[in-house]
Amino acid sequence: MIEVHELAIGYDGHAVQSKLTFEIPQGELVAILGGSGCGKTTLLRTLVGLLPVISGSMRVAGSNNPANDMGQPPFGVMFQMGALFSSMTLEQNVSLPLEAWTDLDKDTILEIARAKLALVGLDGQGGLSPAEISGGMNKRAAIARAMALDPPLLFLDEPSAGLDPSTSAGLDELIISLREGLGTTIVLVTHELDSILHLNARCLMLDAEAGTLIADGFPGELQGDSTHPAVNAFFRREMRAKT
Repeated sequence: MIEVHELAIGYDGHAVQSKLTFEIPQGELVAILGGSGCGKTTLLRTLVGLLPVISGSMRVAGSNNPANDMGQPPFGVMFQMGALFSSMTLEQNVSLPLEAWTDLDKDTILEIARAKLALVGLDGQGGLSPAEISGGMNKRAAIARAMALDPPLLFLDEPSAGLDPSTSAGLDELIISLREGLGTTIVLVTHELDSILHLNARCLMLDAEAGTLIADGFPGELQGDSTHPAVNAFFRREMRAKT
């Protein structure tokens, strides 16, 4: 589903991460971790084609360069703040990808939009605007929009950011259900350790000082077996929070 080899990423030709090499197979749930400024979101934006590759290569859902592909994108994206249009209802927001990439009639598009909202727990809420619902519901609506075209691959940028623990846990359950129920490959950027442990996601950990990938494994493996001080510090923060 995703193949990355010796990839360098950054802005204006300046690399913040380099020599990134990893593969993500179909159906896997992967969390991109690391401290502030290490390049987590930069990696996500590069994978979806919003930033150019500095060097190296990548292949995402069969495409070597998603930015240059003119057809329907093979993935959905939920950005950190949800990015819903405030002047539109939830139904209208979710309908946008269908209007842009299909020739379906309006009634069918509306039916699909309502079904996607129901899938994320917002059944009957489609007529509301983003301002009329909570932050957690906005995130769910944004995921519904990202899933509108039934993509095999979903990117989520900080889905739990700004949410209370209960709402965040509910969003984690939604992510698990999408992966298990639909077989969707999910790549998410996060720094929320509770979510990482709840999801039991494979972790790709970036480090600003090293400028590359410093860990690749599941939480249980990294908590007990990593010898890298940055990885140990990251997971010890979780242990201290529970004491």
